[in-house]
Amino acid sequence: MKELVGIDVGTRSIKGLVGISDKRLKITGFSIREHPTRAMFDGQIHNVPQVADSIKFVKEALEKKMKIKITEAATAVAGRVLLTKRGRSQIEFPLFTLITESYVNSLEWNAVYSARNLLQSENEMETWDYICVGYSVTRYSLDGVQVESLLGQRGRFISCEVIATFLPRIVIDALVSAFDYAGLKVALMTLEPIAAMDLVVSPDLRRLNIALVDIGAGTSDIAISKDGTVLGYGMVPFAGDEVTELIMKEFLVDFSTAETIKKSRGDFSFKDILGKTHNIKEGMLLEVIDPAVESIALKIGGKILELNEKPPEVVICIGGGSLTPYLKEKLSGILNIPEDRIAIKGGDSLDVSLGKRLGGPEWITPVGILNAYQNRRGFIPIEVWLNGEKIRILDTGIITVRDLILSSGFSPWLIYGEPGRGISVEVNGDIKIFSGEKGKPAIIAVNGNRASLDTRISMGDEVKIIPGERGLDAMISIEDLMNTIEAPRVRVNGREYELPVDVLIDGRPASRNTIIYDRAKIELKSKISLYRFLKSIDIHPESQILRYRLNGAEHTFKWNPAVIYLNGRIITEDITLNPGDIIEIQTNPFPAVRDVLGKDLGENFSMSIKVNGEELKLNYGKVLTFNGKEISPDEPFVEGDYNTTSVYQPILADVLTCISLGDDAQIRDILLNGEEASFSSPLKDGDQIEIRWR
Repeated sequence: MKELVGIDVGTRSIKGLVGISDKRLKITGFSIREHPTRAMFDGQIHNVPQVADSIKFVKEALEKKMKIKITEAATAVAGRVLLTKRGRSQIEFPLFTLITESYVNSLEWNAVYSARNLLQSENEMETWDYICVGYSVTRYSLDGVQVESLLGQRGRFISCEVIATFLPRIVIDALVSAFDYAGLKVALMTLEPIAAMDLVVSPDLRRLNIALVDIGAGTSDIAISKDGTVLGYGMVPFAGDEVTELIMKEFLVDFSTAETIKKSRGDFSFKDILGKTHNIKEGMLLEVIDPAVESIALKIGGKILELNEKPPEVVICIGGGSLTPYLKEKLSGILNIPEDRIAIKGGDSLDVSLGKRLGGPEWITPVGILNAYQNRRGFIPIEVWLNGEKIRILDTGIITVRDLILSSGFSPWLIYGEPGRGISVEVNGDIKIFSGEKGKPAIIAVNGNRASLDTRISMGDEVKIIPGERGLDAMISIEDLMNTIEAPRVRVNGREYELPVDVLIDGRPASRNTIIYDRAKIELKSKISLYRFLKSIDIHPESQILRYRLNGAEHTFKWNPAVIYLNGRIITEDITLNPGDIIEIQTNPFPAVRDVLGKDLGENFSMSIKVNGEELKLNYGKVLTFNGKEISPDEPFVEGDYNTTSVYQPILADVLTCISLGDDAQIRDILLNGEEASFSSPLKDGDQIEIRWR
């Protein structure tokens, strides 16, 4: 069986373990060395060569003890250097758009990118300086409503919120460099709180809200988990050394003796640096260390409440500092949770075969590293080339271009192509949004071959990305806007017509060709009169004034060409139309001369007489002329000069013009009512005329 090697690089010491994997992990050897100098502070390597010397010492000690050659080992990054931030992003669409996988990916990446930018602004570092080691989506929203998944949905607005975890790149680089100096390859890298959590908390319990507290010598690292996901990390610069140093000062003992006293329960005896023997009762020790224990508990409890926003369901303490007397009891009071919900986990509680000297809580993290190595739960640092620059990233087993981009700080818009800027306008009180043009996606190549985001990459690969192009900004005219809204309409004699609309932008008149700017306030008003609208569709309903002269005098005549019904009511005056109005028009025929002149024509008469026994009608009165030409009063009216001429009473000669006697007829005599008459004899109604001829 292959030996597995794990090395825990701590602030105070380096711990190395050798194990073999059978049905269960079995630890076969260990080595530990304290740093001879302060080469690390708060989990961060400050002197790579000195840390490398300690790693090399542990490596060689294990090689000698186990009689093996060690070339690679697993390790872990301290939880205190992990940084978690919440990020949020939103995408707007011009219409109800089908949400595809690419939209969801872009949304999530933007959220991670926003978390990275927040991290950058708070720490005054470049986004490139942080490696994203994972993120979890806490919320999807569709048009303001929370949903479980966006894929396949349709909407105008989508958003998501994430919790993203980042590692400072310098931490990874320093740790890998220290192993390189020590002649070791990093076979796997994990996160200390993850390694410890996987080891001490069974899978069925990982959905609980758990605070894992690793109390070391100089710092206490805290990880908060819920629903199987680590939600946040924190650190307080207070740990077991606070108590140890207090004991050293109070009892005048060295560090090692003070550590022994700290872990003691009950009465105990010791010699101080002057050689004097002391016998100490338990109660006296508690009085001495109480201020330090109280301070540590307050700091740890406060940080837990800050990260979790409430007391957790369970607190698990690991690390050598967890054995500090009465720390557990004080944490219970500060967090207001039962003491039996705070556990100190040591090696004896693990499903791992350990030696007798590895049962303490200080060995949980080193064993967790080896356990992660056995189960391949972690990262492998690899180096790839991105656009000509060498980058170290963390390989989880299957790494793609997508993972490289996410870890490198590359803006997602450089991949998908940033969309053009949209505009938002207010139209009659309603908000309308017009999106910019979609961006053009990036061109990706791996080792010279065209690739996609899902293309796998490995150590030494060369990745080139030609950034995507930004889409055009939205440019909307009034005409474009009108095409997106329903125009006001009226109905005329059963046919629909659009009403003309006056447009105001921020109170100023605008034409259909006017380009709308962002945040413009637009008013669309339809204020047109009935008559003006009818004229626009070639209907002229208003009254017309007809002018003429009669016998030299000026006259006018008012003519209504139509009867107008608006929504069922007769309209005699011009009014403003409203959308939805129904107009019915009944047309009147153009007037005749008789209709215009009317009584001005005067009276006309007729009489009935009998000629040789046959009835004959004679008309007499006035004659009507237009521009000197005789016309009938029934002809269509035309503006101009009209005249009437009086006609005398009919005489017998008028009768002769109305009858036919033949071309050769010679009148012998004429009788009017039985008496002789002449051609000039006047006639009256009912007269009887007898005409005799040869």
